[in-house]
Amino acid sequence: MSLRIHHCKGRGGAMRRKILACLLTAICGAVISPAGAQEKVVLKVGMLGTTEYFYYKGAKRMADLAAERSKGRLELQLFPNQGLGNERDMIEGMQLGTVDMAIINTPLLASFEPRFMLFDMPFMFNDWNHVNKVLSGQVGQELMKALEPKGLKAFAFSTAGFRHVINQRREVRTPDDLKGLKIRTLDNPVHVAIMNAMGANATPMQYGEVMTALRQKTIDGLDFQLGSTATEKMYEVNKYMALTGHVFTGVIYLASLKRFNALPADLQKTLSEAAVAGANTETELFNKFEQDARSILEKNGMKVVDVDKAPFRARTTSVYQTFQDRVGKNLIEMARKLGQ
Repeated sequence: MSLRIHHCKGRGGAMRRKILACLLTAICGAVISPAGAQEKVVLKVGMLGTTEYFYYKGAKRMADLAAERSKGRLELQLFPNQGLGNERDMIEGMQLGTVDMAIINTPLLASFEPRFMLFDMPFMFNDWNHVNKVLSGQVGQELMKALEPKGLKAFAFSTAGFRHVINQRREVRTPDDLKGLKIRTLDNPVHVAIMNAMGANATPMQYGEVMTALRQKTIDGLDFQLGSTATEKMYEVNKYMALTGHVFTGVIYLASLKRFNALPADLQKTLSEAAVAGANTETELFNKFEQDARSILEKNGMKVVDVDKAPFRARTTSVYQTFQDRVGKNLIEMARKLGQ
């Protein structure tokens, strides 16, 4: 209890009355201002996508739960549409402690921690069930822990789905159909190597530049997920999708380790639990939407083609030879076994 000390003056009864008044004031002050009163903590959370996208919906669930469980002591302010910068800006900001939190796609993390290239290896995962086993088990825990020496606190994984080839020029059914097409990839060496190996001309580019590049025809297409192609209305500038599913893209909920460690223990627990709940909400919504995304694309004039993945997979074996030592052969084998 903290007491406000007041200097009291006076003589006799008047003095006693003033002393009593001083004591009452001190007691009242102690009730109103308890020692260790914990101030509200405000954390800013950055992400890609609009308020209609799944990142924001997961983040909103996280923010609501954090406020509820902390009884208002923890407020998460959400900044969609790269409101805190692009993904690299946000990661570097979290390392410095100038950005509090962010929802990040896993591919860019490979340039900060090579083991995250696991997600980017071609045809690494069979389906979402396989991915989920990897993320929720020992492999996922090892990857999250690996970020702490980089100044990042990881809470949970979510999904951005499997990537497919979309373009505005022609239908793609075989690797040969990719020849001569400039296909935008993420700024990630494995993604670039995969697209080149499959036969296209890989063009790494920040996502914010993609729509302009498509309209100006400086690129012919990109690799993108079913759900994202629908929500981002990529059918307006692309006519064809080949369901190659060549790479899975994960999503991870992160915080600045400096900022996280500065929180009281109870708020650390609250934030960690809220982040897991947010990631789970995002995953559920994303997977549900992807089931309907193909029909949305086709209704909007896009031709969606199922392809034989074997020829595409065969073209990408060299990618493993190039990158498996950086990822870790043991990590790759552990992930593969979970899909058998």
